[in-house]
Amino acid sequence: MGVIYVISMVSISVYYVYITIIKSADEVYIEKRLIPGYKMHYAVIIPCFNEEKVIKETLLSLLRFSTPNLTIYVVDDDSADGTLKVINGVSDPRIKVIRKKKPDAQKGKGHSLNLAYKNILQDYRSIDSEQVIVTVLDADGFLCADAFTIADRIFSHADIHGIQARVRIINNYKSGNWLTLLQDIEFYEVIGNIQKLRMKTKTVGLGGNGQLTRLSVLKKFDGIPWSDCLLEDYDLTVRLLLNNEQIVYTDQLIIYQQGVTSYQRYIKQRSRWIQGSLQCHSYMFRILKTASLSKIGKLEMFYFLLQPYYNLANSIILLISIKLLSQSIVEGITFKSVLTIILMAFITVYPGLSFSKRYIKETQDIEIIENSPKVRSYLGGMLMYLYIFLTIPSILLAFVRQLIGKKSWIKTQREEKVYNE
Repeated sequence: MGVIYVISMVSISVYYVYITIIKSADEVYIEKRLIPGYKMHYAVIIPCFNEEKVIKETLLSLLRFSTPNLTIYVVDDDSADGTLKVINGVSDPRIKVIRKKKPDAQKGKGHSLNLAYKNILQDYRSIDSEQVIVTVLDADGFLCADAFTIADRIFSHADIHGIQARVRIINNYKSGNWLTLLQDIEFYEVIGNIQKLRMKTKTVGLGGNGQLTRLSVLKKFDGIPWSDCLLEDYDLTVRLLLNNEQIVYTDQLIIYQQGVTSYQRYIKQRSRWIQGSLQCHSYMFRILKTASLSKIGKLEMFYFLLQPYYNLANSIILLISIKLLSQSIVEGITFKSVLTIILMAFITVYPGLSFSKRYIKETQDIEIIENSPKVRSYLGGMLMYLYIFLTIPSILLAFVRQLIGKKSWIKTQREEKVYNE
């Protein structure tokens, strides 16, 4: 009991220190530099595998941008549904369709991104690669209306090489699904604050959706910027940071995406991300030795990479604590057991409640979509700590897959369109 208590206190202390730090992180606004004749060209890559439910709306949303220098590369990964037919039904000279066929298909997202990258190299060979911005979107991704204006402002700084957008879960608002609400609070508020903290440690991470990178820095990776890692976005992040490239995060540039509404799909999605994190452990020695990162930056990256172990241990400790507490209550309610219950309730509720308050404050002025009721958002925030329990099967699945050497891509199935534009 004593050992579990000590471990619990250490774990809780680490958790609260981290929560306190990320809550204090503020947005860093980057001013535009006026450079005569300097204009950006945007090459948007959308990898597709069985995306017939969502790809049309995504393409139409991109075509509404008035950005003159925009090309969209849609990579069909030998889809078994009507994805290709839907893509071909959206006719516009700015859209370039790249078809993959087996056996050179379904080899992971990184493989599709690299194929599109080769086409981009060819198409933009006469343009300064510093001014070509490779933008990666998922097939369900919607950029905010001023996305490219914001990107123009940030990329006017030559020392900035990549941008990660802020993520919103768009099907949260009218679906009434608790799982999508928790994902929205997680992405928009918790991860958003983590990224703002990373602005200070200079370790901002690129995501799989809404990442923008200069072509010039991607060219440094010998024709294959993206690896076959299941977390190819963070794998690229690590290699960029090891090369001393600067990645920034901004609250203003928002990417809207679907959240998974089924727990089974959630487990599959998260297990892929967790296994990808485990695959990135091969970089830990290089991270430790590099002069490109500060000590605090290395610490932040190690914390992220070791989170699968931390979350698993934390969940087990909490489960054991609940069991021991239940036994002590059965034996007789004491002052100590009451105090423990109060402490556990505080630990469980307070961090999520504070994040949900910020979430409600930051989303109340958004007019393009219908907000979730405040009471529901508060309750969702209060459950954020327990949200960790939902990932336990994902963690176990990821470790098992990694141990047996199974590295196939676990596809997240899309939902039908459940929102209005």
